[in-house]
Amino acid sequence: MTTDRELRVLVALDNALPNERALRLLTLLDRSAALALTGLFVEDEDLLRAATLPGLREISLTGQQLSLEPERIARDLAQAAASARKAFDDLASHLARSGDSLTGRFRHRFVVARGRISEEFHRAAERCDVVMVTRGLRATGLRPRQGRTFLTLVSQPKPVLIVNEPWDSGTSVVVVGNDQRALETAATLARADDLRLVVARLAGTTPPAGTPPEEAELHELEDLTEDTIARVCVDADARLLVVPAGTDLDWAELLVSLMDKVPCSLLKLAV
Repeated sequence: MTTDRELRVLVALDNALPNERALRLLTLLDRSAALALTGLFVEDEDLLRAATLPGLREISLTGQQLSLEPERIARDLAQAAASARKAFDDLASHLARSGDSLTGRFRHRFVVARGRISEEFHRAAERCDVVMVTRGLRATGLRPRQGRTFLTLVSQPKPVLIVNEPWDSGTSVVVVGNDQRALETAATLARADDLRLVVARLAGTTPPAGTPPEEAELHELEDLTEDTIARVCVDADARLLVVPAGTDLDWAELLVSLMDKVPCSLLKLAV
C-alpha cells in the first residue's frame, strides 16, 4: 500500500551514529507512513569563536595539549561532517536496500549547518515529527560533548528518542505511569524486539481499564523521581525507558538529569 504521508525523523548526530535497529523501531510509531530521514551535523560556531581567543588550549585524555587554532578547528569540523555524512548515507542505503517494509517508502538527506548547536537543532526539530538523538558515551578529547546540548530537545512537544550506546544491551522496556498511549506504545516496542515489558507506577494509583498488559511486570513506587525511575531501569535491565508526555512531572527538566542516571535509552512521547 502506498501513502503520501511521511514520518519525518530528525537525527541529531553526536560522536555516535544512529543505530539501525533503534531507527527501525521508530517506524512503529506510525506504521502507515513512509520514512523521511534527515541527518543534521552542526559546525559549532561557539567552538570556532573560542578558537580565536588567545591562550586557550585543548587537552586530550592522553594529556596532549594543542592550541585552539581556528584553521585546525574548522578543518576538524569539516572532516567530522564528511565522516558523519558517509556513515549516514551508508546507513540510509542499507535501509533502502533491505527488502523489508521500508523499501520504496524511504528517503533521506544530510544537512550541514553552522551556528549554535542547540539553536540549529531546535530549528530543525520544529519541521520534523520525531527527533532521534544518538548520544555517544565516549568523547574525544575534552571538548564539550554535543550530546549534553541535545538533551534540551526533550522540551519539544513531539516524540524524542535519546539513544545511549550500546542500543542492543538490556532485556526490557520500562514504561512510567498509567497513560494508555504510553502503555500501548511500550508494549508494541517490547514485542517488536522480544523484550520484557515493565510498568513503573505510583503505588495506589488505578490504571485504565484493560491496563497494564497482562504480560507486564509491575513495579509500584512511593514516588516518581529520577532516582526511583533509574533504580527500576537498573533492576529491570532496561534497554528503553518510555515516558508519557502528559504527566504532573516536569519532564523537560527531569529527563535531562535522569539521562545521566539511567543505563538505557529513552523515548519521550508527544504531547
